[in-house]
Formats: sequence, structure tokens, C-alpha cells
Amino acid sequence: MAIELKTDAWHRYMLYRSNDARLMPFASCEEKQAATDAGKRFTSEAFADVWARDLELVKRVRLFLRANFHWHERLANSGTDLDVVETLMDMVRGGSVLVVPEDAPVSAGLPAASPAASSFWGVENYDPPRYASVQEQYQAQLADWEANATPWEEIEAMNDSINAKFMHAVMRVEPTRLLPLFERAGWISKYGLPDPSKWAEEGAVSTPLGDALPFEYGEEALGGEVEELAASTRSPRFAAKMLGYDQHTFSAMLHEFKPENGLRPSDNVIFFDDGSVEFNGKLIDDNMHNYAP
Repeated sequence: MAIELKTDAWHRYMLYRSNDARLMPFASCEEKQAATDAGKRFTSEAFADVWARDLELVKRVRLFLRANFHWHERLANSGTDLDVVETLMDMVRGGSVLVVPEDAPVSAGLPAASPAASSFWGVENYDPPRYASVQEQYQAQLADWEANATPWEEIEAMNDSINAKFMHAVMRVEPTRLLPLFERAGWISKYGLPDPSKWAEEGAVSTPLGDALPFEYGEEALGGEVEELAASTRSPRFAAKMLGYDQHTFSAMLHEFKPENGLRPSDNVIFFDDGSVEFNGKLIDDNMHNYAP
């Protein structure tokens, strides 16, 4: 869904998602690139706080984000005007949104009206000052994230604690049925068995496997159905391990994934074990495995 961003005396600037099939369908690759470069220069010349004061412009940007990036619905509905404009500018720099200049509309053969004071500041030389590339922005964000990231050992210890408490809690309900399931998953050997004599106590300590009572089970104990528990994490390090990639490869994949889907480097997402990604409670229409080398 393409939406008008703003119009000046020379052009009407339209917003397109980068994969929109309606974007200049009969133009050559060179013509498309020239148009998108011109739109990017136009956006880079603008000031976010000035655009944020244009209520009609902000309303159109909100509509565009809501229609094309449903994971930005919360921002589009309730984000501040400045946040909405800055997010759009980040998406244009990252390449997930294209600003394409088209011929300005004219009425009844009359020339277009003079440009509004806020349209393009009367600038004729559209060559923008150099701004940091997407790669440079990501490298800076990554360095900041790595400097403040929670150590992997702490994350692993926290996950182990949660898993052990969960296993011991559910085994108190149906130990016979669930014991084979956890044994096959390797949780019994890792976390030990709960001590039945202390089930009534708060904070009961698990029994090490070496001290546990022997048990037997048959295939019939599993029943006819097997239930899979979906795994998810907010940690890129854990996500890399969960999805089967080394940290360097996964970081490179993530650097492509976020700008492609209109996300900032600092946006926190949830990774799932099938490669899907969630942002602001919405599943993104993409998959991490699509960016595997």
C-alpha cells in the first residue's frame, strides 16, 4: 500500500514498501535506483522535529506503517509524532521503505502552487551531507549491546533454574506419565528428580540423580500423543544456538533481517525455535532462516 508522504512544487513523494510490486513496474533497474536515491536524499535533508509538527504528514505516516508493517501497530497507534517520523527515516535509511518522487499533480493546466515553507526549504542542491551507513549504525549498536549484554553464563543459569522448577512442579501432578518424557529430553540427568518427601515444603531441593530411586517405564506410558513445547528467547546469543548457527553468522543474519523488516538495531524481538520472530506482540512476516548464508 503506497501512501503520499508530502508534495512540493516539483514532486509528490510517495512511500512504498521495498518489495511492493507496484513500484515503477515498467521502469528499468537504473531508473528505479535513481528514483529511490533521490527520495532518500530528500528524506535525509529533512528535520524530524519539523516533520513531526506537520499533523497531516504524521497521520499519513501512521497509516502507512499500520498498513504495511503490522508489528509497528503499537507505534502507529500510540507512539509520539516524533517517534513515528524518526522510525520512518530509519526505515528509509535501512532500505525497507522507499520514498519515490513522482510528478507533482497540476490542476486545470495551471502550474503547481509555490512550495510550502516546510516543503524543501528552497534548496536546489539536493546532495545531502554524509550520514552514517546502515552497517556503521549496526556496528555501533552491536558494540553498545555487547558492552551491556547479560553474560551468557547468567542467561544459561537462569534458564536452567526455570526449567528445573517447571519439571519438578509438573512431575508432582503426573510423575508416571511425565517421567519418561523428561528422561528422553535429558532433563532428569541434568536437573535431578524432585524429592517426594519435601513436596509440601517451599523451595524443595531436587534429588541428585545418583541418589534417586530407580524407576522403570514402558512405551505404553507415553500414551498416543506427544506434545512439543515451543522454545523462544529474547537473547540473540541463545537464539543463535537454538537455531543452529554460530554467533558471528547469526549476527550477520540479524543485521540484514532488522532493516529489511523496518526494525531499528535496538528494537528487542523474540526469537522462536522455528525461525519466526515477534515484535510488539506481532509475528513478523519473515523468518530468520531466510537470511542464512
